Amino acid sequence: MRAVRWHARGDVRLDDVLVPSPGEGEVLIRVEAAAICGTDVDEVRLGPITVPVRPHPVSGRSAPITLGHEIVGVVAEARPESGLAVGQRVAPWPSRPCGRCRECRSGHANRCPSMVALGMSVDGGMAEFLVVDADRCVPVGADVEPERAVLVEPFAVALHAAHRAELRDRRVAIVGMGSLGLCVLEVAIRAGAKEVIAVSRSEAARTAAAQDGATAVVSYDQAAGVDADVVFETAGEATAVGVSVAATRRGGQLVILGGHVRPVELDLLDLVVREIDVRGSVSHCRADFVAAAEAITAGELARARRRVELAPLEAGPGFLRNGGGAAKRVLIPELRS
Repeated sequence: MRAVRWHARGDVRLDDVLVPSPGEGEVLIRVEAAAICGTDVDEVRLGPITVPVRPHPVSGRSAPITLGHEIVGVVAEARPESGLAVGQRVAPWPSRPCGRCRECRSGHANRCPSMVALGMSVDGGMAEFLVVDADRCVPVGADVEPERAVLVEPFAVALHAAHRAELRDRRVAIVGMGSLGLCVLEVAIRAGAKEVIAVSRSEAARTAAAQDGATAVVSYDQAAGVDADVVFETAGEATAVGVSVAATRRGGQLVILGGHVRPVELDLLDLVVREIDVRGSVSHCRADFVAAAEAITAGELARARRRVELAPLEAGPGFLRNGGGAAKRVLIPELRS
């Protein structure tokens, strides 16, 4: 399944693959790696959720749309005014906020109601080539392994979430130790948290979290004894929310990162009586994305060991239909099945 439906201007055929041509202000990226996110899996198995079924008010696009927003690639074609050189390695910032609304003007572009997003409202990176705005391309070190370089986007999500709470010298808990949970774990340690407790229903995930620097690891049924100042919920499933509330101390803070596509029941009386502050954290701003790319390039993030499964592009549909696994799945277009 290498064929990709493209709607770009001036399409040309190269080596039997349809390659889009970049327009003004755009560059052509040869995709080196595209990671599968839980959001992508939910879109296929439970959606449409974010992918529009009617033309998007800004991009004009609707399903079918090529998924993929965790991307790293190499500039294959660029105009002189782009400021990018052919051969330069970049991670495309997947967000294109309007820049005019109240949220954008106040520095919260991640909340833009008119957001255009790669892999959601325009074609994304689960393809061999991708056209993207030149000014959205952020450099990534050429010597960073693809399975680390492709994690710029989820680490940007984790960095943004860390801005939603004070972590230094705090007791922090993370509920859900999938790929995003591991990113938050590294970010919390780097931010100076006094303790970082990993909470997971999976024994293998708890073992991995302990190896990656967690102060302690507990199962879901032990969450009530965690008593954390700050809890990050990253699992995106209903049970994890109740577990996260249980893990939060009186007067503590709960930050929800998980992508909950269905309503979740909350014990509001418990939240009120214990004065727990619940807040959401959505996506990231450009500064978070740049900071993630710089930290990964410098070897300060994406250092933790994690199970990774590299696979050819053709494996993508099966992975998306069958749901997540224990390993982070990364599609490598140059691999052949």
